[in-house]
Amino acid sequence: MSEIRVDRIQPELSSISFTGITTFSGTNAFIIPGGTMSQRPSSLVAGQIRVIQGDIGNAVEYYNGTSWVQV
Repeated sequence: MSEIRVDRIQPELSSISFTGITTFSGTNAFIIPGGTMSQRPSSLVAGQIRVIQGDIGNAVEYYNGTSWVQV
C-alpha cells in the first residue's frame, strides 16, 4: 500500500483529484468545496460532493448521476 502524507497545500489549489481508495484520518476536519446553485460544476460526474449555500441554508449535496441530492 502506498501512502502520501500532506500537512498543508498552500496556496490552495482549485482542483485536486484523488483516484482509488482515499483515506482521511486525524482529529481535525477537511473543507468540502461549495457554492450557490448557480456555481454548481458544469461537467457533472456521479459521486461529486459539495456544500450548497444560499437561500436554502447550507447543506451537503452529492450528484447521483441524475440530480443533486442533499445529504
